[in-house]
Amino acid sequence: MPTLNGIIERFRAGSVDDALWLYVSDDDNELTIDTPADLGCPDYNDETDEEIHPPGFTERGLSCTIEAHAVDASIKWSDRLSGERDNQAAAKIIQYYIRFDAWPESLDAPDPPPAEESLRRIHRAFADSLGAERPDTKCKRQNCDRGTVAMSVLCKRHHFENVKGVDYPFDD
Repeated sequence: MPTLNGIIERFRAGSVDDALWLYVSDDDNELTIDTPADLGCPDYNDETDEEIHPPGFTERGLSCTIEAHAVDASIKWSDRLSGERDNQAAAKIIQYYIRFDAWPESLDAPDPPPAEESLRRIHRAFADSLGAERPDTKCKRQNCDRGTVAMSVLCKRHHFENVKGVDYPFDD
């Protein structure tokens, strides 16, 4: 059975059709160059809207992961990060891309934070950018006695909610 190493070598040789997808063994939690893998083009059943794997792939325990162009870009990215053609590094970058739909900043980069944590950081940065509330002007929201932030008729909480369209997630 073909392995991820063989697939990476095919990409390096430039002999892969962009219409293909990478299939890997779903038995492996961590991709290595020895992970069973293959390239194929999934089809779709119009009646059931279900993906149909290439013949024999399901029986071999292969699951569809990412498109060929993403595999190729992952290999090139790993070569840039490592400074050489390293198929083991390429396997790590491919796995990272499969898991997070992104490329890491380094070969041994930690997992990115969960989406909720990233969104909370973005919200915190926005709330902090509003600055301090001015106690000499009151928020125009009914039953609110907080001061307004600069360039707004609302307090920090209500300005945030007005702009972001979500409840203010902080206690300040």
